[in-house]
Amino acid sequence: MDIKISVIIPIYNRTYCLARCLDSVLFQTFTDWECILIDDGSTDGSLSVCRHYAETDSRFRVYSQSNSGASVARNRGVELARGQYIAFIDSDDWVERTYLQLLYDAVGEDTMSFCGQDEFDSQGVRSKEMPVKSDESFLLDNSGADLIAYYFFDSKLLFGPVNKLYARKIIEDYHIRFPVGIDWGEDTIFNYTYYSHVSKLKGVPFTLYHVMKQKVSLTTEAKYDYFLSDSRQKRWDGFSDFLQKKGLNHPRLMLVADNYYIYLFCESTAGSIFVHDRLSWIERYKRMRGLVMSADRSKFKKYIIRPGSLAYKSVAVYFRLPVLLFLFYEIKYLFLKIK
Repeated sequence: MDIKISVIIPIYNRTYCLARCLDSVLFQTFTDWECILIDDGSTDGSLSVCRHYAETDSRFRVYSQSNSGASVARNRGVELARGQYIAFIDSDDWVERTYLQLLYDAVGEDTMSFCGQDEFDSQGVRSKEMPVKSDESFLLDNSGADLIAYYFFDSKLLFGPVNKLYARKIIEDYHIRFPVGIDWGEDTIFNYTYYSHVSKLKGVPFTLYHVMKQKVSLTTEAKYDYFLSDSRQKRWDGFSDFLQKKGLNHPRLMLVADNYYIYLFCESTAGSIFVHDRLSWIERYKRMRGLVMSADRSKFKKYIIRPGSLAYKSVAVYFRLPVLLFLFYEIKYLFLKIK
């Protein structure tokens, strides 16, 4: 069988929604696909569901491993893939029947295709839509600055590994893999590396990918170690390398880069809330102090006099006052606990 697309789905304890995901692949109008299911040590029967689909249709291929995380599972899927292109789908999510066909029609040797996506809450209510504006393609150079800024940062459609097709040849030629050992943002690092090796992006102006957002709480968020991991620096380094390799220095993109730096900093410092019960106050303060004292002060200067919580963070960084930001998040944690 001539395999055009390898669909890779990492799975961990998703029996309650897995059938919806796999059915959406099974009933694609595009037929030249294989679906690689990587069960990441599930304990709830997800592996049995995967095997049932493999018995139903030989295009499903099932592999299991001890629990190692999504990056390891996706990387294994990449190594097993035989298709010309690769699509990643998360096991919580589902796609429209024309998903693979429309992405395949838009992709090219040096062009990556992507589509719109939306998000649903745990009650099945659509909470967010991130559309593609048009079917125009755009270069990953300064001429495409406005669209790069929009799709990377305004809509964030180009952050994650889903809703797009990757050329397997590019992934293999440059040995692009998801970094292992990072709690958060490994997919953006993968993408920045991949984008460095393509010239154009082409949007498919339909919302074809549907995301199921899990309810967030202090308990569930604690597994993502924003505060202690080096994810922030690695994501910033990946983005900076991407800009440099593509020669992207348009003023619009430089502004976006500054805002992205601030976003990553705020995400890291906010992580102190989620590790509050795991660290002593001295350890939390030392970590906060390290983040504040090492941050690039110049990127925060213009936000000092603006209203909102960003002003507190900007003052703390610009004037090197880590205690200010430490107290800000300590108080915020107490309010969240009261709620």
